[in-house]
Amino acid sequence: MKLMDRDAALQDLLEKHVFTEWIHDLALIENNFLTRQQAIEDELIAALESLCQLATHQHEQGRKGDIRYIYISLLRTRVMKNKAVYRIDAYDENWFLDETECAVEWSADFVFEPLFNRMTKLEQLKSDYARKITTMDIEQIQQIEAVKYHLLTVEFLKSQMPVFIASPSLERMSKANACTIFAGEYRDDSEILCRFTHSEGAETREGESSWIISS
Repeated sequence: MKLMDRDAALQDLLEKHVFTEWIHDLALIENNFLTRQQAIEDELIAALESLCQLATHQHEQGRKGDIRYIYISLLRTRVMKNKAVYRIDAYDENWFLDETECAVEWSADFVFEPLFNRMTKLEQLKSDYARKITTMDIEQIQQIEAVKYHLLTVEFLKSQMPVFIASPSLERMSKANACTIFAGEYRDDSEILCRFTHSEGAETREGESSWIISS
């Protein structure tokens, strides 16, 4: 390899081993999902139902108001440890001023695993660059690349919202007449996954949810 300064070495690494590699990961992610689809979907719904059960318990104790907001947040510090952990929080009308913590965790490793494997290979490749590339560089690349995988995770979360809205644990949980579910990063930027409102006056059959998703 010809001698390069640090900027040239980093650019070479990015062009050869980073910029387009995530495209190849899409097939791996799809295969991961299809291989374990039922288990993956069940694990998410189980985490969300666990959150609802915790919120119900706190409400019964008088420590929690009606739930108005649910946040599903990527924990960046866990990404640094090669773990795709999302924290799911339930808040009452006080939002972030809600003093009673109500949170569970959920793993999206099925999406992020190809990224973590690529970063492990990058760590091994850095020796080819005569110490111009550091472990800190690889960590920064991983955090930047993680955004793509987070967006894929958000699309999966959106697809599961109708299932969650119909879940018994959510139905039993004390909640406001209108609730909003967000996805993003912890206490940072987020987007709305869905809003759901109580279907006032609507007749529902036994076992059918009385909540509807609204735009």
